[in-house]
Order: sequence, then structure tokens, then C-alpha cells
Amino acid sequence: MQRRPIHRGGIVSAGYDRETRCLDIEFDTKRVLRYENVGSQVADRFLNSAEPVAYYQDVIREEYSAVELSRTALKEVVKKPAKKGIPAELKALFGE
Repeated sequence: MQRRPIHRGGIVSAGYDRETRCLDIEFDTKRVLRYENVGSQVADRFLNSAEPVAYYQDVIREEYSAVELSRTALKEVVKKPAKKGIPAELKALFGE
């Protein structure tokens, strides 16, 4: 889904997927929330609103469930650090 810039009231960008009925909203705090089962009229009104934050607070935030994509994505990207030192197999092999 492509998001378009909004840059008003703490909202950086937003995008809507008509097939999945998902509305993604990116905030200036780096949070990305995906609202599910959003109708196309609601999404269009939000995306074209002169005051998107007010519309978001009054209609979207109160009526639709959200999944935080930014934290999910971070969990997938962050890897466990490699262990330092000599592996147990090598210690056993050389009698250490």
C-alpha cells in the first residue's frame, strides 16, 4: 500500500487499500497504525479532510480496531546479537 504525505497535526502520512479495507496511518512519533475493516468512504473522507487529526480522533480511533505495524516490524528486524567468545564445541574439542 502506498501512503501519501499529510503532514498535519502529528500525522506524517496515510494510505488505504480498498481490497483489504486497511487504513495505515504514520505519526510523527514513528508509530504506524493499521486500522482494519475501514470502509472506502471513511478512508476517503479522512485522506481528503482539511482537518485529518480531528476526523481521525472523532471517527477512526473510536470506531475501528488497530494493529501497530511499527512495533511488529521492529521485532522482525531486530536480531539477537552474536555471542562472543569461544563456542562450547571448540572448548570441548581442545580440552579447555
